[in-house]
Amino acid sequence: MSISKIKSVFENVATCDAWSLQLLQIKNSKRNGTTYCGREIALSPEGTLTNFLTEISDRYCSQEKGLEKMFESVTDYDGSTVDKTIYKLTTDNELISTEYPSFVEAIGNPDSEVDPLKFSAQAYLLKGVISICGEELSIKMISMQNPVTSLKHKFLRSNGTFTEISDKVISLRTAIDVVIIENTVYMLTLAGENLFNMERAYKSVCEKQITNITDSNIINDAEAFRSIASCGHNPRKFVSFNESHLQKLKNANNRKKMSKKFNIPLDGDKFDMSQPGAADKLVKLLCDRGMVDPFDDNPMEVSSSKKWE
Repeated sequence: MSISKIKSVFENVATCDAWSLQLLQIKNSKRNGTTYCGREIALSPEGTLTNFLTEISDRYCSQEKGLEKMFESVTDYDGSTVDKTIYKLTTDNELISTEYPSFVEAIGNPDSEVDPLKFSAQAYLLKGVISICGEELSIKMISMQNPVTSLKHKFLRSNGTFTEISDKVISLRTAIDVVIIENTVYMLTLAGENLFNMERAYKSVCEKQITNITDSNIINDAEAFRSIASCGHNPRKFVSFNESHLQKLKNANNRKKMSKKFNIPLDGDKFDMSQPGAADKLVKLLCDRGMVDPFDDNPMEVSSSKKWE
């Protein structure tokens, strides 16, 4: 989906007259995984929510500062952090396939009894159905910031003086981090990763692929490789792990070629993980972060890659 089509969502928010506004609680634990709870709230007087949605629409449809100025491309989520990029993934993607159904169930049956100002929320969301070119689309917009806040250094005028307000209030910002259109998730900011605890997911993928690599008999020291590949920024790189690259590296001649091209040292016919930087280079090569300059064939590191069009 292009940026212009995502923009059309914001352009058509007024076609829905039954938006559900919810505070969203997100809890992560090793025992229970990621769980959600929604707390539906109503704004008054009538028309307040409509006016707020109009502000969101104006923000993202602005000719001067809107979506088409904020972003340059929409691309599949691959763990990279390229500026001005909207990352997308389908709701059945292994990175969120466990969390997403729980999320949908929670917001489909939100709480309406608990005191919203005592509700420990991490985000708020707007859920509705909008019409675009005659097509009805299920839309969810999420802002990943605690909407319940305490007022500090705020004063209300009363009887000629100003009295400090210390009450908790609900503060809704117009910045949206995630837009879900039907079965596709679009992350306008990387704060969207926190909605589905994606750090846990890509670390799990990382562990699985490290085992895959160490079992492939292409390196000389599995533990040395694991210690480097599983730390720092490396785990998120495994989101774009390329299995076909690994299969090709099982051939000793291919390892020799890649060793020479990307300066990854060999110990016999295996990649030498005892050498500084070798493990990092191998991760980049296997996760589509290693390319060559089209003019001189020199090795280059790229933040992400996709097929030439």
